[in-house]
Amino acid sequence: MFALLFGWATVAIAQVQTPAEAAAQLAARISSQLQRRPTASLEIRNLSSMPAPDLSHFRTVLDQELRKAGLPMTATQPETRVRVTVSENARGLLLVTELLSGDNRRVIMQPWIAPPATETKPRLKIVRKPIWEQSEPVLDLLLLDSGSEMLVLSPTAVTAFRMIDGKWVTSGVAVLSPARPPARDPRGRLEITTGGLRVYLPGTTCGGGLQPTLRFTCTGGNETWPVNTRDSSIIAHWVTDRNILKSEGFQNAFYAAADGWFSTADHRIIDRAGNVLIVPEAWGSDFANVESACGATPAILVSGPGDNPNRDQVVAYEIASGHAAPTSDPMTVQGQVTALWPAEIGGQATLVVRNSKTGNYEVLRLGVACAE
Repeated sequence: MFALLFGWATVAIAQVQTPAEAAAQLAARISSQLQRRPTASLEIRNLSSMPAPDLSHFRTVLDQELRKAGLPMTATQPETRVRVTVSENARGLLLVTELLSGDNRRVIMQPWIAPPATETKPRLKIVRKPIWEQSEPVLDLLLLDSGSEMLVLSPTAVTAFRMIDGKWVTSGVAVLSPARPPARDPRGRLEITTGGLRVYLPGTTCGGGLQPTLRFTCTGGNETWPVNTRDSSIIAHWVTDRNILKSEGFQNAFYAAADGWFSTADHRIIDRAGNVLIVPEAWGSDFANVESACGATPAILVSGPGDNPNRDQVVAYEIASGHAAPTSDPMTVQGQVTALWPAEIGGQATLVVRNSKTGNYEVLRLGVACAE
């Protein structure tokens, strides 16, 4: 009866499969039903008890497998809509896939027995230390001289502070002269170089130093700089009037990069070869790697998707065999993450959050420690 209601349908035999195996099998069956390779969109609806991370994993792999099969995936005006509904019965999960092309509808039904979920305790914990708070946007922050001096980058100035009697006291202000107005959601980077200090803003690069006074000279243009302190091969530059980056040898614009992975403007995590990193749904666009004393693999601190203006989170992940696995519990913050950069100190990252209650920008230093 189900097949009659939906039209011509093909049904597979249920078997125990991981999300990746189920997605690969379904992609192969979808490809076999399409005589040519039309542009396609992917929609997934969950009517089952499948956890959100598993569903996100399944969707990412299915998208990747469809692209491998030669289907050009697009979100705008696709020739074929691939609509997958995940439901379940007493025997397990059921994937009902509709291939919609104009008035033509084909249905593929694939029973799926997912392996039982295994609970693992977090191996790492995120350590946080509040550093600074102000009403003006903070783009980046540096700690110098064993943490006794601090430089704060805002869209139009760099402000120097010195720690005196346990309090930060202003010691200098250098006004910047950007060649272009700040973007709607401004981003910027403050770096220590062999020649002093550099400020990188979209459309503007500034050079300066601390002695004899804090000073910067700005010029138009986008100089390249190492996006990630651990991977010096990722050299990038800002896109003028945008808050995104470009890198030679990588065709996509991106928000952040770490360990060879890029968070692209089309919401994928890929490497230079186009391989897709399988990530959970909670993975956002900002991330930075930090060294971990709890294993040889560095941890990657990742912000949340940012869809809740009152609350965000940061989670530590480890990457292996094209998969990102959480290794810490989420660290919740009061408001949205606006910046997450590797710090000038190994094993630390700079996190900027706009507090949803006060409207102020709060800067924290993050690191990872072994969970007890």
